[in-house]
Amino acid sequence: MENGFNHLFIITHTDLDGIGAGAVAVRLLGRVDGGYTVVFAEPYNLHNSIEDILDHLGKGDLIIISDLGANRESLPRAADLLASATSKGVAVKWFDHHIWSNDELELLRRAGVEVTVDTSTCATGVVARYLTPDGGDGFIKQFVDAVCSADLWKWTHPLSGKLFRVVGERNQDMEWKHKVLAKFAAGVMWDEELEKRLEGYVNEELRGYTTAIKNAVTIKIHDLRIASTYKNFRGPPSSSMIGALLLHRYNADIAIIVRSDGGLSLRSRRVNVQPIARELGGGGHPKAAGAKIEVPLLVRLASRLYPKILSLYAARLVAAKASELSLIEATG
Repeated sequence: MENGFNHLFIITHTDLDGIGAGAVAVRLLGRVDGGYTVVFAEPYNLHNSIEDILDHLGKGDLIIISDLGANRESLPRAADLLASATSKGVAVKWFDHHIWSNDELELLRRAGVEVTVDTSTCATGVVARYLTPDGGDGFIKQFVDAVCSADLWKWTHPLSGKLFRVVGERNQDMEWKHKVLAKFAAGVMWDEELEKRLEGYVNEELRGYTTAIKNAVTIKIHDLRIASTYKNFRGPPSSSMIGALLLHRYNADIAIIVRSDGGLSLRSRRVNVQPIARELGGGGHPKAAGAKIEVPLLVRLASRLYPKILSLYAARLVAAKASELSLIEATG
């Protein structure tokens, strides 16, 4: 049994931080040349990802889960599945940097999961800091700096913006995401292939901004200004980039990016959007959070002809939740 375990299974988020966290785990555990399987997931469908690997697990295997926060709907089912795995001699370690409640943490610990949450860094940083005693080599330290700089929206590392872009959207080109993770694990932070990918991304990004603005609406409820857009196209820019654009262009307190499947991303500079996301069944950070909502059939159908209908639906839904949580009165 190499490194104290047999096969390494990694379940991680689909963005740069999730890919970075997975890559650091592979590198720290000495599996760069193989012996690992990566499954990409979102918080709301994590239980499905666990189910996908359940029949492939054996005694002595290790599961690493990273950059996936607690989801109200998915977590109880995920905990049950992980309890089944740990009862068979599978070790499970979960690394995250989102906000968790004590009840959520206790649910996993009762299932035999070793949970490490540190909100002071990105998920890549959490894995690097806690997975092994030494924290890795010089490459990992530089890599963590670059990834966290992007994920925490600091942009202090020269490669942060480039890495953020080349990874791509959350549900886009999974084969590419696997390839990028393997590059990072092998100690490659930038190369000609990534540079070429960036060139194509930037051209798509500019077109995407134009469409996002075209689909945008704004509403104001008391002192709260909300800017919302329907992302009805695949590819760049990312939700975070669109969110930054909406906040700046419309001087908004909250930016919303909604997708046809009900995926909802919230961004803000002045309002804690994490409670809103949790009320909608999701979670995240105070200034960047997300959820999965049910979009009424009529709204989905009408938005195919008039995209702003879905933008407005999402804006009103978030405004209602903000009002319930007394966030409107707290802003000004």
